[in-house]
Amino acid sequence: MTGSSKDSHTHPPSRQQPSDDRNDVGYKKPPKHSRFPKGKSGNPAGRPKALVGISIKEILDGDQRGKNGEVISRREAYVIALINEALRGNQKAFSKFMTLMHRSGLMRRETSSNPTVVHVPTKSGTMEEFMENFGRPYHEPAK
Repeated sequence: MTGSSKDSHTHPPSRQQPSDDRNDVGYKKPPKHSRFPKGKSGNPAGRPKALVGISIKEILDGDQRGKNGEVISRREAYVIALINEALRGNQKAFSKFMTLMHRSGLMRRETSSNPTVVHVPTKSGTMEEFMENFGRPYHEPAK
């Protein structure tokens, strides 16, 4: 028995030649039995269709029920929420609110010695006037 164990260590067992099916197996070469047949895709349904986007105009043109049950436009609800956030100290909300004021024409520019002061008109229009002007396209004010 010791003689047969020496033979197995000194002479490696002869390997059989792999069959033709195994020659093509390796990195990026799966076995033939698991490959897709020619002309057949691995993804027959294809890439999913892109979702149709949601129009912001459609969202803003709808109505919204307020906390007290009153129905208001979504634009008005958006402005109210924006004002509330600005009053809580949210700088981004304040900046957006100031942009809306400027775009709607409710912002008045006055010359001042201190350019960091923002002058808000004391007489403002009604909320309906503001909301009508809110939808206008932005135009740079005349200087």
